[in-house]
Amino acid sequence: MQTLEGKQPSKLKFEKIVTSSDLMLPVFDRVSRVAEFDTTVLIRGESGAGKELIAEAIHANSPRRRKPLVVINMAAVPKDLLESELFGHIAGAFTGSTVTREGRFEAADEGTLFVDEIGDLALECQAKLLRVLENHCVTPVGSNQDRHIDVRVIAATNRNLEKMVRKGEFREELYYRLNVVSVTLPPLRERPEDIEILFQHFLDNLSRTYSRPAPVPDAELMRYLKSYRWPGNVRQLRNCVESMFVLADSPTLTMNDLPAMIRNDRQQEVLIDIPEGLTLKQFQSAIVRQTLDRCRGNRTHAAKLLGVSVRTLQRQLNRWERVPA
Repeated sequence: MQTLEGKQPSKLKFEKIVTSSDLMLPVFDRVSRVAEFDTTVLIRGESGAGKELIAEAIHANSPRRRKPLVVINMAAVPKDLLESELFGHIAGAFTGSTVTREGRFEAADEGTLFVDEIGDLALECQAKLLRVLENHCVTPVGSNQDRHIDVRVIAATNRNLEKMVRKGEFREELYYRLNVVSVTLPPLRERPEDIEILFQHFLDNLSRTYSRPAPVPDAELMRYLKSYRWPGNVRQLRNCVESMFVLADSPTLTMNDLPAMIRNDRQQEVLIDIPEGLTLKQFQSAIVRQTLDRCRGNRTHAAKLLGVSVRTLQRQLNRWERVPA
């Protein structure tokens, strides 16, 4: 497994995070700084980018590492069961509750609770979660007795919580309570140098699991994989590799082995008219500016066509303000 050799904070565990991208250095730095504290952390990133791995790294490098890391995904729990899942319930609290059951907070006592997709938490449950974060007590459904808990909370989201706060969809007090330290995970498309090592990492894991030789991707396939935008991020890449591994009938993987959805999802071509005699900076500036013209100034669309984030596009535009297109 390749990692950022010589660049990761010393004495920290990042075994599950496979990367060679410098964009991950700020992430490792944040993890190293926040791990030893009980500070609440909000992990931001697109779906499939690996937010749970960052939560695991924070827990693994914290004083709570010998205690449980409990995970709950707000998007996966039915709305009417959320309160019971988080805080537990006593026998007879509702129809079908024949036994007392502890919630995720109590299960994570003295450890860490990772609340994934926090933006999907029902508005009526947000006030109760805020109370737990402030008072360190939970009240099981059907009970009137508080139970003290000692839990560190790490939350994650792929949604714009600030926008949700403005629209009244997310409690402002809870937002500030969760967003004490923020860690932003870059999407896979912004770190294409990771695609090949992740591809090989997943292949090697499957090869060991099933005691079967790992097929080798040809050059055309790897070029396409590196140019693909991976909207589902690392999770999509992992599933893609598994599909090809399972269905491969040759020791060499080619474009024909790609899942149809990815193989047919070609990027829209951008036709650019580049004059001769430009410097490299002028050449790059011309590509960006002509793409913007074709997109009628829509920077989100232009960034998508260019395979970069809107933030990266804006940074380049600021840098090339004085470079003629």
